[in-house]
Amino acid sequence: MNYRPHFHLSPPSGRLNDPNGVFFDGDNLHVYYQHDPCFPHAPKQTGWGHAVTSLSEPQPWRHFPDALYPIREHDAHGCYSGGAVVDGEDVWLFYTGNLKRDGVRIPSQNRVRAVDAGGPEGGFYEHDAANPLIDGPAAGFTGHYRDPQITRDKDGWRMVLGAQAEDETGHVVLYRSTDLAQWSFEGALTFDTSGAEPGLSPDLVPGGYMWECPNLLTLRDRATGEDKDVLVICPQGLDPVRGNATHYASSDQCGYLVGRLESTVFHVERGFSEVDYGHQFYAPQLVEKDGEAIMLGWMGLPAQDDTPTVAQGWVHTLTLPRRVWLEDGWLRQAPLWSLGSAPTGPAREGFGSVATLQAGEGTYALVDASDATAFLVAYGGGELRLTSGEDERVVPCPAGTLELVADGCAVEVFAGDGRIAGASAVFGAGDARWRGWEAR
Repeated sequence: MNYRPHFHLSPPSGRLNDPNGVFFDGDNLHVYYQHDPCFPHAPKQTGWGHAVTSLSEPQPWRHFPDALYPIREHDAHGCYSGGAVVDGEDVWLFYTGNLKRDGVRIPSQNRVRAVDAGGPEGGFYEHDAANPLIDGPAAGFTGHYRDPQITRDKDGWRMVLGAQAEDETGHVVLYRSTDLAQWSFEGALTFDTSGAEPGLSPDLVPGGYMWECPNLLTLRDRATGEDKDVLVICPQGLDPVRGNATHYASSDQCGYLVGRLESTVFHVERGFSEVDYGHQFYAPQLVEKDGEAIMLGWMGLPAQDDTPTVAQGWVHTLTLPRRVWLEDGWLRQAPLWSLGSAPTGPAREGFGSVATLQAGEGTYALVDASDATAFLVAYGGGELRLTSGEDERVVPCPAGTLELVADGCAVEVFAGDGRIAGASAVFGAGDARWRGWEAR
């Protein structure tokens, strides 16, 4: 079996999930990720893995030793997701410590200084002696209170956390700081939809019992030149909607709102749209860069660990790094790298092959070495259909370019000049040595 990709980040061993702590160091792209190195042979012990690649050209990932381990009292049951902050010469990693005591979840927000993260050892990690900086949920919220993401605006540093209220509804809460050490609770975000235009999804603002992995960033709209706030959230517990279009196909979703934040009020200008319409995508992390963003997502979903790669001792990948920009109030996406000129075929022993295609409307099949169709893309008539096995996803999509990438078990689709993206884990008959994309 030969499922491991060349250019998508996969763990050397064990289980990978959410991308964490993404930051740039010159031309280097550092990505941390949730890592259970002993999966599936030992109880869950989630820490942070660490890898680096190039921003400018496709390269296999260089892996370092894990950066965070769940060994402190406040994170004894996991170093959960979070982000990175570059402040002058300092790189800080922020994460949620998970502690369970007598059946009660006790979350905390913590920071770690990453020293020489690009060095040969992959960095040294100094935990702040004042940890935890935030030692539990604010009043009115449950222990589901996690995934700090920090950015800077005109008022200083701001942190958003995914949260669940005591009535079991999902929220994003906001904290502020002037020094990255002392944090004040500002409140839960509320949403003004009085001037909102609809997104692609059925709700202007979704429901759900928990909102995970929030990202709040400011992007410049290419069409208007205006700066807009973009809030990316992962609501859990939405009911699936099928018909002319597929929405909320999994109970773990990811989508975005566009508008402007004033204090804790998010004035919605474009309602909720899903970030990705493929079969496996969750918990992305976005980092601003020159008015746009770089994004990576997890090509997996909670409770979907039973894949053929477990027999090889690892499970799940991240997406390729994606360029993300705002245009006319909509997010668009494209791979950061072009893999069309990258080495293809079984160029590295133990790795699958790479197959790419740039085309227009039509129907295209990903064909494996046994001449079987492993994945089907149908684009035209104002819609995009993505079919994996018996699971078909349908989404409205205008005419435009189509880019298809298959890299080992990781398949990504970008349609309509980047308006719609889809990530899916695909396993061919026996391995992932792709014959290529064929027009049907």
